[in-house]
This record gives sequence, structure tokens and C-alpha cells, in this order.
Amino acid sequence: MKMYSVVGNKKKVTMESNPTKLKVVGNHCIIRVATNQGDIEVIGNDCRVEVTDNYGTVNFVGGNGFVNIGKRWKGDKVHMMGPCNYLAVAGKKTSQSFEAQAQLSPFSKDLDDVIESFFTFVMR
Repeated sequence: MKMYSVVGNKKKVTMESNPTKLKVVGNHCIIRVATNQGDIEVIGNDCRVEVTDNYGTVNFVGGNGFVNIGKRWKGDKVHMMGPCNYLAVAGKKTSQSFEAQAQLSPFSKDLDDVIESFFTFVMR
């Protein structure tokens, strides 16, 4: 798979269609893709990702980010990790992500509690 990489702060990337892998590393970046059929990976703070039709995967790692997707299709994936990230689908904000998003129980503070509760669930 062909891969495009953009490195630097305040970069602007615009693509009509993305059938490959696009990786952007930097802060204050703006990525606009009309049709995403491949992978978009963004690493940085205060970045904005806008996708009109998403058939592929969008990975965002960083803080204060905003991912706007016009229409999601079956089989697409959106992963966001970091504090104060927002996902909007069809113009409506749907979720806010946090760094502790993978934690299973909000009441357990110890990793052993999380693993133990997971294994008892699997064993049933």
C-alpha cells in the first residue's frame, strides 16, 4: 500500500479521495478528504480532520482535536485517543474522548480490578 507522510506544524492537506495510507504528524494541522477508502493517521495537538464519506479508518492521537465525518459507511472505523477530542458525525457532536477511555469500570482504580472483572466475564 502506498503511503503519504506529512511532517510539520500548521500543515494543510486536501485530497479528493484517499485509497492509500495518509500519515500526518504535527500540531495545528488541517486535513480535508472527500472520500476516504484507506487509512488516515493524525498525530498531534489541536488538529482538525474533515472527511465527507468515510469507508476506511481514521486514527487520531493527540489533544484538543476535532474529527468531522459527513457520512459513515458500513465497515469504517474511527479511533481517537487523547484529552478533549471531539467526534462529529453529520454535524452533530457525538462523543468526547479521554485518555482513560479503555478503562472498563469507572469505579476501579487498580488495573488488577479491571483485568479480574474482564476474565470473570469471559469465563461465564
